[in-house]
Amino acid sequence: MADALSPTDPREPAGGADEVRLVVSPAMRVEQLDEKFATIYLQLDGTRIRIPIALHKLLLEFETPRGVSAVLGDGRYGAKAGAALESLRAKGFLVGENTHASSRRLLTDAPVRMFDAPAQKLEPSSSDFVVLGVAYDLSDRSAAGAREAPAALREASLQILYGLDRHGGKPLGWYDADRRRPILRGATISDCGDVFITRGEEQAALFGRVDAVLETVTGAGSLPVLIGGDASVAFPAIRRLQARQPIAVVRIAADARERGAVHPSFISPGTLPAHALGLPGVTRYVHLGAIGSVDRALAGLTVLSAPELRDAGGEDALVRCLADCPRVYLSMDIRSLAPPGGSADGAAPSTHFEYAELHRLLCLLGAHCQIVGMDLVGCTPMARCWGVTAMTALHVLLTAMSAAKDR
Repeated sequence: MADALSPTDPREPAGGADEVRLVVSPAMRVEQLDEKFATIYLQLDGTRIRIPIALHKLLLEFETPRGVSAVLGDGRYGAKAGAALESLRAKGFLVGENTHASSRRLLTDAPVRMFDAPAQKLEPSSSDFVVLGVAYDLSDRSAAGAREAPAALREASLQILYGLDRHGGKPLGWYDADRRRPILRGATISDCGDVFITRGEEQAALFGRVDAVLETVTGAGSLPVLIGGDASVAFPAIRRLQARQPIAVVRIAADARERGAVHPSFISPGTLPAHALGLPGVTRYVHLGAIGSVDRALAGLTVLSAPELRDAGGEDALVRCLADCPRVYLSMDIRSLAPPGGSADGAAPSTHFEYAELHRLLCLLGAHCQIVGMDLVGCTPMARCWGVTAMTALHVLLTAMSAAKDR
């Protein structure tokens, strides 16, 4: 008998006892359908293809489990139908009758990619940086609305596009007007979309999916760039990276309002230092900026406020405390910057960083440490002056990426 996915001679008896019966994957969805083409995708991993409408009709023959020879036996789909079905099966759109597709959806496609960089599938990335959105803001009441930031920042990023040299195909990078020089030339970036979130689920379940995505896409050495969300989204990235090699954590922080009494396992901006330092591979936690509810007595924690960093010797103190920490995870809360138009939360402006101070701080960290991962959190699109905040946040992000790459 012919292979189950090979073109079948119409004169051959249909099927056999050992033929595999196939069915359309439960994760298959239709994105667009017209008279000539269908665009279909897999909800579980974002795999997307555009196929002729005739092939789409053939695929729908398998809405109930059927053998390939039973469908192709009359020859009406042509000699190439078997190869087309084999391709659909290899991509996951057709599965065996008794194959149970995983119910653990990990990613959601982003309608717009960061800087219009290439999309990243759920597989090891070959890019220098891989972007992942985490639209979660339930651990910090002052960051309410930050769940909308991954989509809003991607939209704003289309004003400063990622591009390739038309001759060599190398990334062009950007121009840093603050340092008056090009940055990130040759640095590749990809965007794997957002972690799938079920509203109301346990935090641990969401962070488990973040960890699973990072384990896959950064497995070949790509540097993860998380877009939050609130500051708690840093934890699964820290946990994943410290399992590979020891790291220090540097968090540039803003004031956060805690949710009150929570379960000890719950991660919030105030409990993040203790949870991070409880991991065996985290050697130090450096908290810069607003103090908030951070416990200064915590072993392994160094706290430097914005005024302390401005004082003579403040930056030298930061360098000294990281002298034995060559690898650093960097977490940046955009609310650590002085808000546009003055303070929005009642805090004195001097407790915030000015943009030039934050820019210099990121360059300092990159000069003395290897940045192995980062996140940008605390962006709230509903806040006033969002256009200014979004572009500032993107410039901060590119500065941090340059600090990691342009050493």
